[in-house]
Amino acid sequence: PEADAQTRTQTLPVGEWVRITPEPIMSGFQRLSATCSDAPGSDPAYSFWARQGTGDGLVIFFDGGGACWDDLTCSVPWLASGRPDDGFYKAEILPGDDPHRFGGIFRVEDERNPVRDWSFIYVPYCTGDVHLGSNTTQYRDVDSGEAFAIRHRGADNFRVVLAWARANLEQPQRLLVTGSSAGAYGAVGHYVRIRDAFPRARAIMLGDAGQGVTTPEFADLRDDRWGARAARVLRGSDGSPPPDDLAVARLAALYPDDIFAQFTTANDRTQAGFYALMGVDDACAAWRDKMTRDLAQRQAAPNFRSYVAAGDAHTILRAQRFFTESSGGEVFADWFAALIRGDRPENRACVECEPPPQRCGF
Repeated sequence: PEADAQTRTQTLPVGEWVRITPEPIMSGFQRLSATCSDAPGSDPAYSFWARQGTGDGLVIFFDGGGACWDDLTCSVPWLASGRPDDGFYKAEILPGDDPHRFGGIFRVEDERNPVRDWSFIYVPYCTGDVHLGSNTTQYRDVDSGEAFAIRHRGADNFRVVLAWARANLEQPQRLLVTGSSAGAYGAVGHYVRIRDAFPRARAIMLGDAGQGVTTPEFADLRDDRWGARAARVLRGSDGSPPPDDLAVARLAALYPDDIFAQFTTANDRTQAGFYALMGVDDACAAWRDKMTRDLAQRQAAPNFRSYVAAGDAHTILRAQRFFTESSGGEVFADWFAALIRGDRPENRACVECEPPPQRCGF
C-alpha cells in the first residue's frame, strides 16, 4: 500500500494558482520521485499546479503533449529551446505550461464556466508516455546514432501528485477527472486510483481528443517501452490489459453511477497523425472510420456520452472555442455544463461533418 509520505501539509490561498514541487513518496518498498523525461537538452525538474476553490468540487486535469515509443519519435523532443510545437513529445515543462494562460475550463473568472469555483489539480506532462509510464528506456538518436535514455515516469509522477492531493485537499463532493490529448489517456489510466482516493464524490470522466484509436502492435510496444500497467480490475481474465478502444467501456461498466464522456472533432488531424506514425496507411480516413465505430459501441453504455464537432482541430477544454463551439444543435459549453450537473445530456455530433481528406499529407 502507498504510504502517506507527504507528511507536510500545505495551506493554499483561496483562488490562486500555486506551483508545487512535490516531495518523493514511498510506495511499498519503492521510492518515487517526480521527474520529466531527461531527454538530451531537457530540464528533468517536475512540478505541478494546484488551486483551492470555494466550491465543493475538484478538477484533476492531465495535460497533453504527444508521445514517443521508438528511436524515431523519441529522437525529436519538444523543448523550450526549440520552436513552438516542434517535436513528437513534450520532454520538459515549458513556459506555456501555466494554467494562468489557459482558456476554457481554466477561465475561472467567466460565469459561463460551470467549474469556475472548483478546486483544481493541473498535472503537466513531460514524459512521452501519456502519463502511464513507470520505466526508463534506452533509445538511439536516428541522426547521430548516440544512445540516450528517456524517463517514462508519467504514472509515477501522478502517484506522487495524488499523494500530495490526499494530504492537502478535503474530500470533494463532486469530481471531474479529465485531460486533453495525451492527458485524456492519463485520465482513463488513473481513474481507478483517483476513485479509490476520493470514493465519496459524484464523479465524471471526460476525455478530450484522446479516442483510443491505436493499433495492437503499437499497444504491445508501448506497454513494453513505457512499463505501463492497467489497473487490475480492468484487465482480462488472463491478466491482459484492456485494448485502448475498450478501456472507457470497462470503466463505465465498473462505475455505473459515474458519468463517462469524450469529445473529438470528426477529422482530428493530430490524432490521425499519430495513427500514421503507428504505420497505418491513409490514416485520416482510417482514423475517422475506427473512431466512429468505437464511439458507437461505447454509446451503448447508459452512462457514456459523446460530442463530435466538425473540423480537424485538436482539443477544446483549454481553448477559447470551448465557449463557442456548436455542433449537433448544442453549444459545447452548455453540453459540458449539463454533464457537470449530472444530467447525462444527449450525444451530439456535427450535422454536416466534412469527409476526411483524401490525402492526409502524413
